[in-house]
Amino acid sequence: MKKILYILLGLILLVVIGIGALVTFVNPNQFKPLLTEQVKKMTGRDLVIKGDIRWRFFPTLGLSVGETAFRNPTGFAQPNLVQFKQADLSVSVLPLLSQQLDIGDMRLEGAHVFVQTLKNGVTNLEGLTNKKTAADNATTEQAEADKVAVEDNQQSAKKSHWKVAVAGIELVDASAEIRNDQTNTVAQLNHINFTLGSFAPQTWTKASFDIQGKVNALSFTAKGSTELNLAADYNNVELKSLTAQMSMNDGKTEIKNAQLGLDQFTIGQWSNVTFSVNGQVPNLNFDTHGSTKVKLAPDHNIVTLQGLKVTNDLTGSALPRSTMNVVVNTDATYDINQKLALVSKLDINADGTKISGSGSYLAAAIPDVRFALSSDNIDVDSWLAAKKTTTDSAESAAEVGDTAAVAVDHQPATAEPDLSALKNINVAGMIAIKQLKIANAEVENVKVVTSIKKGVATINRFEANLYDGKITGSASVNVNSALPSYRLKNTITNVAILPLLKAVANNQQLAGKANITADLSGRGLSEANIRHNIAGSVKVNIVDGTVYGVNISDLLRNAKAKLKGQADTGTDTTKKTDFSALTTTLRLGNGIASTDNFQLTSPLLAINGQGKTNLVDEGIDLTINTKVVASGKGLDDIKGISVPIHVGGDWQQPKYRLNIKDLFKNNAVLESKAKKEINRGLEKLFGDKAKDDNIKHAADKLLKGLFN
Repeated sequence: MKKILYILLGLILLVVIGIGALVTFVNPNQFKPLLTEQVKKMTGRDLVIKGDIRWRFFPTLGLSVGETAFRNPTGFAQPNLVQFKQADLSVSVLPLLSQQLDIGDMRLEGAHVFVQTLKNGVTNLEGLTNKKTAADNATTEQAEADKVAVEDNQQSAKKSHWKVAVAGIELVDASAEIRNDQTNTVAQLNHINFTLGSFAPQTWTKASFDIQGKVNALSFTAKGSTELNLAADYNNVELKSLTAQMSMNDGKTEIKNAQLGLDQFTIGQWSNVTFSVNGQVPNLNFDTHGSTKVKLAPDHNIVTLQGLKVTNDLTGSALPRSTMNVVVNTDATYDINQKLALVSKLDINADGTKISGSGSYLAAAIPDVRFALSSDNIDVDSWLAAKKTTTDSAESAAEVGDTAAVAVDHQPATAEPDLSALKNINVAGMIAIKQLKIANAEVENVKVVTSIKKGVATINRFEANLYDGKITGSASVNVNSALPSYRLKNTITNVAILPLLKAVANNQQLAGKANITADLSGRGLSEANIRHNIAGSVKVNIVDGTVYGVNISDLLRNAKAKLKGQADTGTDTTKKTDFSALTTTLRLGNGIASTDNFQLTSPLLAINGQGKTNLVDEGIDLTINTKVVASGKGLDDIKGISVPIHVGGDWQQPKYRLNIKDLFKNNAVLESKAKKEINRGLEKLFGDKAKDDNIKHAADKLLKGLFN
């Protein structure tokens, strides 16, 4: 028993003597110049270790390092890129005898990282591996003083040929601040936990992280893990088995779960990436997932994406449909130095609507976008289910003669669209569509060249085939004032107007080939503001046409019969008036469209007129004068006589009425004949009493009421 006790005491004594020898003969402060020198070589920056490095004996043998800072260059808001108050390192004892410092687990508590991007784009992360910048980027006066104090110790450390290795790093409850002076944003990261299995070049090791943070009103969490392998010169790193998860919320946008997966990453080689994200923004829920191959060029400047596929399942009232599926396939490259993204082989499939093309995006204070898009067929109406249902109901009512259902009291929308985003982006591009359906109109071979710059959106050129004819034009919208202003110029050539009006307005009252030139402008883009404020002119020329709903010849025959005291001749069941040409110039302003040169000519009739329509309530007040210019069809007796017809009602239900009073007033011969016929009728009725003064006076009042 005593022998065992002596042995134990001897072992304890041996350990005490060993530790005493370690503390006595190995001064840990001699590692300070070695560490600072290695950091200087690798990064070109200064590592400042204030105070002594002390031995730590519990729970394992190791070192405790006090306040330490890794300096920033001058010109940044904080002096240190990285700083911490305390670091604990476990040390292997036996390698010390061979002048090798093997650090086991390095634990840093309360570390803080500060990253800043200046207004000129320079960051404090640049040049970390450029040793030449060490002298050019003088850090701080304190760092220079520390360098002078340790020069002698550095020389002795070099002679000793010490080697340093770190088995692992653990970052506990750290924080970070990422500041971008270009965008005036500050990101605060807190509760950062990070572990690294080992810190040795050309050795695979595991790393994991767990972060919480906030950027303005945005709060987020992120965590993940990977395996990494540092290059011998610390310039490159390889990754494999990367997984990451994130969530975020700013009160409006919520990312419930975002995931990223990477099989491996090596500079200059392809990596397979998978990702998914689901969440919601106001009136929209989204579930997005996809995959791609990615490669970073050896110069660390060009990122290439190949075979990127993104599938989006969308629901919500913000969509043209309650649910949508949008799939995007593309290849892309990003130039980090130029901040330029190029997109090629772009294919978009939105619920069967397919679009292809290419584009580019230049990241700047005002981003710059370029694009070229094309599609074989776009049916906009198929997305607008609610609007289409309303239109179908009106059409059905018209078919069964339910005029009450068609004559809806229209209330123009007053809300202005939010176009403020046009002030913060520059865009230029072109769109080509072979078949386009919008507002029930079928348009072919659409070509649009458009641009957005400084809050002005412009359609520089628009052309399309429209119902056997062609439409060309240009337009612009300026959103730099309280109410956006607009300008529209277009020309319609040889367009079949009946199918166009039927498709767009469910109106079948006018046919022919239309040639229309419009030059319009106004302020406000809500329907109500457009109707109130639109101004300009529209020149109309329609040839070989028909006005449906009225037979003017029939109206004239009935008027003739009434003059002779005969019954109506009956109505033509076709109720239409053919014409060879219809021309007019509409002048728009103050909510009114008016004309004073309406002309319609046909082999039988010549019609001219003037009047107006209210763009707000759609009321019509138009007077047209009709003159028979050809013989036949029972109208020989009134050839050359001008017959006035008043058009009232509204756009959906115009009403036509023969103006008897103006008929006589505008035709002296006809008025004289009518007066003679009336006097003859009075004589037959009253005989000799017709010459009585009272009867003459009553007859004169009757005639004045009729002809004046």
